[in-house]
Amino acid sequence: MQTAKFIYILMWALFIVPLIGFNVKRLSEKKYGEKRSIKWGFIAFIAALCVFISVFLLFAYKVTLDTRYELAAERYIDLHAEYVTGQLTYDEYISQSALLETPDADTAAFTDALANTKDSPKESVRFQIGNWITPQYYQDDESFPKTEVVDANNPVFVIYLLDVGDPDTIADDKTTLEYYLIEMIWSDGGGWKIAYHAPATDEQLKSEKDSLPSLINGKWFAVSA
Repeated sequence: MQTAKFIYILMWALFIVPLIGFNVKRLSEKKYGEKRSIKWGFIAFIAALCVFISVFLLFAYKVTLDTRYELAAERYIDLHAEYVTGQLTYDEYISQSALLETPDADTAAFTDALANTKDSPKESVRFQIGNWITPQYYQDDESFPKTEVVDANNPVFVIYLLDVGDPDTIADDKTTLEYYLIEMIWSDGGGWKIAYHAPATDEQLKSEKDSLPSLINGKWFAVSA
């Protein structure tokens, strides 16, 4: 999500800076024997163009967040990390995560575990997102929750890894690693929404080991308090 945001900000700068820079001298004019006058009509045109470009890129950024499962998952998991680091209270987490979930999302197993957690907030955590698990791989797997299949790529399950240990080292003993399973459903106009969230079971981890985040070369997302 941060990478996507950086790319769109860079795109915005590449459009806006030249647009303004190349037209600075044209914002006013000076006729022979007269004082320099501001061309308000041209300024209004440039301002309107800047607004149009900004709104277009903002809309494109939101569409990208909603249509890419990795970005939608990252945005959702980031809330979990913010709760663990004490940036969100339990009630704040529930209200903000609900905006990214389906109306009937099954998250009770996860939220109950959160409510019963008494650990002190962590200074920082990091997480990885695994590959999506499509219906052909989970449909006949009894360890996965039963769900209605829409098509070959919908819904999908994703296993993510939360490391609550030292963010500068890989936890070789795995005592600080926590795996979670989320189900993501695509809806036209609504993008990816979370329909299920719970700690991943050993059976699920063994069954879909090829889709798990990689401790060796996987991408870490760090969140600090």
